[in-house]
This record gives sequence, C-alpha cells and structure tokens, in this order.
Amino acid sequence: MKKSLKKNRELIAGTLFLAIILVLCISGCSSGNKKTAAFQITFSSLSINESAVTEYGAYLVKNIPELVIDGKAPVLSSILMGEVKNDPEAGVFSDPMLGMAGIMRMAAVVSTGEMDVFIADMDNAARNARGGMFLTLDEIYTSDELKNLESRLLSFDILKTDTAEPEPTGEKTPLCGINITGNEQMRKIFGNQEIGVFIVANTKNLELAKKVMNSLI
Repeated sequence: MKKSLKKNRELIAGTLFLAIILVLCISGCSSGNKKTAAFQITFSSLSINESAVTEYGAYLVKNIPELVIDGKAPVLSSILMGEVKNDPEAGVFSDPMLGMAGIMRMAAVVSTGEMDVFIADMDNAARNARGGMFLTLDEIYTSDELKNLESRLLSFDILKTDTAEPEPTGEKTPLCGINITGNEQMRKIFGNQEIGVFIVANTKNLELAKKVMNSLI
C-alpha cells in the first residue's frame, strides 16, 4: 500500500510537470515580449528562514539595482515543498499532501511566466529539473566559463516511474544548475542543506537572472 501511494504521487507529479513543459513551450513563442512584471526569485525546501529571505532581498536591491524593473522591486517568494519523513519519536509524521500542494503551487507560479530564478534543496531541484523547468547551463555560459565551475555543476538522475519504486534509468538531465551550498546568505535561508541555483526556462530576463546566479557563485 505504501509503495502504491508513493508511485501514485510520482505519477501525479509527472503529469503536473508535463503541463509545465507545455506552458514553457507556449511561453517561449512569445518570449520577445518585454517583461513588465517584477523580477521573481523562488526558494523551495521543507524548511526556509523567511526573515533571511527578506534580508537577502534588501541585499539584492542594493547590489544589483537593475533588478528593480519599472519601479517594481524584485519579488522573493518561498514554496515549502518536499516529503516529510516519519519520525514518531520526534513527533513528525509524513504528510504527502504538503508535497503535492507545493508541486501544484509551483506549476501555477511557473505558468505565469514570471519566475526567473529558482533556488532549492537537491530533492526539489531534481524534481523540477526532470520536468524540464530550467535552462541548460550551455544556454547561459560559454564552455570556458563552465570549465571554471566544473566541480559545482548540477544534473540529476532521470527516473523510471513505471515501477513500484522510482529508480534511475542510467541517464541524467542536462547540466542545469550550480551548487551554491557554501554561500553564507543561502545558509541563513536554508540552514545546512545542499543548495543549487537555477534559471527558469521561460525567463524574460536572462541577463538579470545570470547576474543573480553569478552573485551567488
């Protein structure tokens, strides 16, 4: 029964991300439109320090003032997403609905075409990378620039979802993110988790998104 529930959650998540891919394709057709919405960064994990997010937002505006678009300051939002593990001794019990709610909210945010940068723990990064949500790094950096970051480049296992337990196919997603675990500002937000930064595929502000990514590495 437990395996069946887990498999169903994976199938639902896969369906949602197929919808995201369709949205990205449609958005790409109109990518020439000028961005008028605020620049948006989304943080995703099961645990996020909101006050540290606010502090980071003030830092960004001060150090990258061009992130203020048409008088609109950048929007920094948090999505709690992931699967809580059972730990009865600590009074923690699994909550699959939390994970699904986060996935649905993520799909809604991406569908607006207004998210530019995604910063997350590795579980959430992998889930979104498998859904094709991010630009590949070779669309952002030159080969020489990537060589300098080689040890920190991120790709993720592609999983079989037609089995009782999802398992790696032996293939990986394209390189799509950079490990920023050592960044002190991100440590304040996420704690001691391993963290990556990614640029969303349908961003209309690629150069600004790259500046944010560069500021974190």
